[in-house]
Amino acid sequence: MIRYKCTVSYLGKNYAGWQTQKNGNSIQELIEKNIERITGVRTPITASGRTDAGVSARGQVFHFDSEKDMDGRKWVSAINVFLPDDIHVLKVEKVPWRFHARHCVRWKKYTYRVNDGPYDVFTKDIAYQCAIPLDDAKMHEAAQYLIGKHDFSALNSSPLSEYPDQVRTVESIEIVRHGHMIEMTFQAKGFLRYMVRMMSAAIIEAGKGKIQPTDVKELLESCDKSHSKRNAPACGLTLEEVNYYDVMAMSEEAIIREYILKDETDNLPEKEEHIRNRVFPMQWIVTTRRNNTVLGEAVFDETGIHIHVNKEEDIPIVETLYEDIHVWLSENGYDPETRITADSEIR
Repeated sequence: MIRYKCTVSYLGKNYAGWQTQKNGNSIQELIEKNIERITGVRTPITASGRTDAGVSARGQVFHFDSEKDMDGRKWVSAINVFLPDDIHVLKVEKVPWRFHARHCVRWKKYTYRVNDGPYDVFTKDIAYQCAIPLDDAKMHEAAQYLIGKHDFSALNSSPLSEYPDQVRTVESIEIVRHGHMIEMTFQAKGFLRYMVRMMSAAIIEAGKGKIQPTDVKELLESCDKSHSKRNAPACGLTLEEVNYYDVMAMSEEAIIREYILKDETDNLPEKEEHIRNRVFPMQWIVTTRRNNTVLGEAVFDETGIHIHVNKEEDIPIVETLYEDIHVWLSENGYDPETRITADSEIR
């Protein structure tokens, strides 16, 4: 079985969202039907996340598994032949089985577009047409209160019963104006339902002068889901890009992966650069596979791969990774018999 990673763009106007549903046509359903036409087998696909009805994507990512061994360019051509012209697969590539379009996300980037000039028929499907001129300075000020690690309960529609932990980290919000078009770009590892649209609505309200930028801070800190019902129109939102971290090895119990922003670690940019460019020493974090509990660190240098766990009793869990580590070494051009050690040390 081969795992394929795919990047797709689409306009959301004519669809009931990404996910297959009983009532309404979805992008996922159309793509799955076309892959089945090619393979003759029903093939489910897994995306980086769901986009709602009317939301577009420039770089949505999904993966699927198939026994059909075909070049990426042929997959692109074959899938696109049957797709409508507002959905287009941009790239298909073979990836290791460890890759998962949803679980391996480092960060996602969404852009919300607002046109505060005359109504524009050419951008109506990708930008909210706002009849009120917006104050850029107030929008910038309001956005600053949303950057960082916060409880976003007041700015999303995910029920607390389903998602009791609604703390998320927004890495950055950039607001850029091009004439009458304002682009608000949000980057984070993940977002809750309607979170980007509700943040956008709050920033736009500040730009209109209907609320003060400090009101956005008070709204966020209230953690009150009944406090705000504002949700910016779906047409303005586009999923721009999904970025993934590298995985060295995976077993049923544990995983060795890159450090990412949410991990407590020093020198993150250097660690990312070393792994990206395959420069020794490479430092990886070792966690449990299911709940992301940190077990320790793996260091790959000229002498081998040295796994240091926090508790001696976790060594057997780490040893379940050895077989896949040897596979990863071979896949990446290293000696598959590279020495692997595991020990415990007091941190």
